[in-house]
Amino acid sequence: MRAYRPRRYRFEWLLLTIALLLLGGSNAWSLLQQYRDVEQEEENRLQAAAQRLADLMVRRLLPEDFRALMASVRYAPDVRVSVQTGGERFEWVPAGSDGEKWEVAGATAFLPGHIEGGQTASLLSGVYGVYGVYGVYDANGEELLAAVRALPAASIDATLLVGVARPRAMIHANWRRTANWHLGLFLATLLSSVFALSALQHRQRRLDALRAERHAEQRAAAERLRLATDAAGLGVWEYDLVGGRLRWDASTYALYGIDPAVAAVTTYEDWCRHVLPEDLPAAEAALQASIRERHQFRVDFRIRRGDGQIRMLSALAQPLFAVDGSPLSVIGINQDVTDRIEAERLQDELRNRLARAARMEILGAMAAGVAHDFNNILVAILGFSGLGRTVVRAAGGSERMASYFEEIETAGERARALVQQLLVFSRGGTLHVSVVAVADEARALAALLASSFPAGVTLSMRIDDDLPDLDIDPAHLHRILVNLCQNARNAIDGPGEVRISAHRVGIDPAGICASCHSEFAGEFVRIAVSDEGCGIPQDIHDRIFEPFFTTREPGMGSGMGLAVVHGLVHLYQGHVQMQSVPGQGSTLAILLPRSMWHAAATGEESPASAAA
Repeated sequence: MRAYRPRRYRFEWLLLTIALLLLGGSNAWSLLQQYRDVEQEEENRLQAAAQRLADLMVRRLLPEDFRALMASVRYAPDVRVSVQTGGERFEWVPAGSDGEKWEVAGATAFLPGHIEGGQTASLLSGVYGVYGVYGVYDANGEELLAAVRALPAASIDATLLVGVARPRAMIHANWRRTANWHLGLFLATLLSSVFALSALQHRQRRLDALRAERHAEQRAAAERLRLATDAAGLGVWEYDLVGGRLRWDASTYALYGIDPAVAAVTTYEDWCRHVLPEDLPAAEAALQASIRERHQFRVDFRIRRGDGQIRMLSALAQPLFAVDGSPLSVIGINQDVTDRIEAERLQDELRNRLARAARMEILGAMAAGVAHDFNNILVAILGFSGLGRTVVRAAGGSERMASYFEEIETAGERARALVQQLLVFSRGGTLHVSVVAVADEARALAALLASSFPAGVTLSMRIDDDLPDLDIDPAHLHRILVNLCQNARNAIDGPGEVRISAHRVGIDPAGICASCHSEFAGEFVRIAVSDEGCGIPQDIHDRIFEPFFTTREPGMGSGMGLAVVHGLVHLYQGHVQMQSVPGQGSTLAILLPRSMWHAAATGEESPASAAA
């Protein structure tokens, strides 16, 4: 962003000075021309008046006739008429302010003596000749503009001189008023112009100060944004939809590994060449959908950098629209998420390894216990079946009887193989996740276990219809339900009821897991098995999930049932709840988190299905 530079108004002041000089010069020139024109016009009038008097005074006139004659030539109330005759000079001036009457002012020094007859004498100070217009001063020192004429030699008095004069101040009185008006107008124009430009400059200084402050704030904000984008590794770009121009900042060029001086990216087509072909359709579709539906969009795509590396970028952009609704541009940011995706992949891999390790530990302990008990049984089965087959054949018994013992041995070997498979599974393998309906699995289990329950013990179910399907290994869910139901059945001494229930729950505030003792909260599918047995004593609540712990008589159980439930439930980040009242019964419930819910129920992929 360029630095803000306030205006100095030097050009405006120069223009104002030139304009005032031109205006003042033109007014002065116009007034000078008017002055000359007024004086020339007055000179012509005075000469015409003097000539007329000289032409009419070819004979002696009575004073009354002189007055009439002078009244006929008067064209202004301040005109003075002087006549020199017989060595005396007389001046007629207006008697009143209206100039209608005239009176003789007596001898004056208006015109000096003059001897006619072709001789030339000094008529006015420094002026020679008889005819003309002269600037003279009267006895009072007032400057006069005078026209003098001598009567022709053939007149009645060749020594008679006629002079017509007018005060110069009166001649230019109107001009002075006009000049003063122009001067006042010029001064008013000068002052108003200077004041207006000064006010404008003062206002501009205030605006400049505000703009400078705003500019400083914008520069600070832009710098903070640049630092934030640099720290986050973000590149800012703008796509002009009208002009088809694409603008990148320096960070975006760095993300793409391109030198703008060598290969600048200025169009949409230039950008497309850097996106991998298999990712380009999805990115273009997201852009077009955002413009069409007027919403922000986010899309991930891979690019090939200038150095040949393949990187994953995440773009977040917002389209901008004009007032009429037409699209103008799209602004957005790019971020290199390759390292983050790789870290997430490694984290998922580590999570899977930890899950497998936990599964191996749980199932290893379970397998060890099952193998221990089952091997004891298998030893007896296989031992006695082999001994029976040998005895039958030694005693000469029928081969059919011997084949029965062989079938028993075959089944025993299969059982041994099953134990070996369980041991192999405990040392590794993957989850066989599929979509499981809790209601269907519970009904199938009820049909399987109903016949194994003693007389007087019933099995009932209460399962909500709106339960989401689960992404889980069906064998795991089956084993959990079987172990819980068998534990409930064994707790009942006499007639009673075992109830299976399932519904959605929201845990808030956080609860405490009965097996791992950690806090948990959120949405879960709660599957509970309740019995009407003797209950669980308080002093063994913390031990019932330990492997090989049992309250039954020796040989009546391995103590692995609830340990297996604990291991399998926590394999899916679930938890266990326990409620027990001695003498009234117990309820053991598993809480399967929302992450296990199938995508159709949650609108997103579950981690369990992703791990599968």
